[in-house]
Amino acid sequence: MNNLPIPKHLQEYFTLIGDNNSEFEVTGTIICSCGADEFEVWESNKRHIIKLVCRHCGKELLIFDESKHGWNGFVCHDDFLDHTLPLCKYICPNCRDDSFHVTVQITSQGIQDFLEECITFDDSFSLDDWVDGFESISVSLSCKTCRTTDDNWGIFETM
Repeated sequence: MNNLPIPKHLQEYFTLIGDNNSEFEVTGTIICSCGADEFEVWESNKRHIIKLVCRHCGKELLIFDESKHGWNGFVCHDDFLDHTLPLCKYICPNCRDDSFHVTVQITSQGIQDFLEECITFDDSFSLDDWVDGFESISVSLSCKTCRTTDDNWGIFETM
């Protein structure tokens, strides 16, 4: 079992930053399976759906879809998003480039909370699912060209 709240869909791409990570909070940078760390960023539904496209190999990575991820999406199956809306490419407001380094921070209520709230009452969940019922996700972008950083680009409470 993973003791850090890195959702299953991000585990392959999530590289830890720092040594203050715990079962309640984790911060990491996104790195494609090809080793590249520069991405186009696509979003829809006011950033409640965020997808990255690797600038090196073209692989698409779904970072966040509020209807699938976090407590409300994964545990409660809430879906209020319009999935017919097109994804729009994000462009740096400073230099107009479209290549970004991406950092993600995830907070969680922890393993015990998931055990008490989900597993005790619903046998469709397993203890390994606790990482997908996270509390919040924050996405920060840093432009590859001008280094403009937006630490508040996408902040979402999922409970």
